[in-house]
Amino acid sequence: MRKLILLCVSLCSMVLLFAASPARAQSVLWVAATGNDANACSQSSPCLTFQGAINKGSVSQINCLTSGNYGAVTITASITIDCGTGNIGTVSVTGSTTVAITINTSSAATIVLRHLSLNGNNSALAGIGTIAFASGTLVVEDCTIQGFTSGGTSGSGIFFQPTADRGLLQVSDSRVFNNFDGIQVQPTNNQIASVTLNRVEVTGNSHNGLHLNGTGVVAGTMRDSIVGGNANFGVITGASQVFFTVEESSIVANLVAGIGSNAAGSVVNVGASTIGGNGTGLSPTTGSSLISFGNNQMSANGSNGNFTDVTPLR
Repeated sequence: MRKLILLCVSLCSMVLLFAASPARAQSVLWVAATGNDANACSQSSPCLTFQGAINKGSVSQINCLTSGNYGAVTITASITIDCGTGNIGTVSVTGSTTVAITINTSSAATIVLRHLSLNGNNSALAGIGTIAFASGTLVVEDCTIQGFTSGGTSGSGIFFQPTADRGLLQVSDSRVFNNFDGIQVQPTNNQIASVTLNRVEVTGNSHNGLHLNGTGVVAGTMRDSIVGGNANFGVITGASQVFFTVEESSIVANLVAGIGSNAAGSVVNVGASTIGGNGTGLSPTTGSSLISFGNNQMSANGSNGNFTDVTPLR
């Protein structure tokens, strides 16, 4: 009987111990233009910067109480940063090596960025840049990215580089303009980058609009989007393992060419799209494929160029 009593006491003590020391749950934190990073980052006591909120640890989401400039931030794990309808979370930076939002993950992560305005002030390197992206998903919704013009291999409004396994980039309802490259996808070491672009404007960039590059595999779709007024190519493949489809989009007024390829083996399909006002409409390199579904409009280019093949709609 005594042993039974001691066992019950011991079990009760263990239960109380676990109840008193629960694992810390991931939290939703808040920032505001009038906040302070010394605060708890609650709605009633918000932080001032995104980085200040992340530094609290165990954060799953950061929301904005007001519009404001919330500073450059480094993301190392899954998180949502959402300034919400009606607010704009600005990250305004300068400096030729500066990145507004740096992603450096060592394991699979899901990162969601919404209602943000990233400004490189015509000097910074990248709006969203991946140092390491060890598989997972990057979602960019209703964002504006401009002024990241310092160039280089990672100089872009969005620089997406999966470094392990498969990375998925989803961009929608966003504007990417006045950068070096607008969006550059560059998987390494035979990794896979999957890309979906919906209702995206990639315009006025000083090099390429959409650059599909790297030593891995790039596959995806751009739909209902505009790629225009870029100083080099609108859409260009630089990787030999590309399978990409352009649908219901406008590729217009790009100075060198609308759609081109610098890599044999890449495949770009185009359907229900307008290719017009470019230096050259289509510029495939030998061994690459630019395939039409037979329902595109192409006119007013300096030279239209030619699709390498036509595949009728079925």
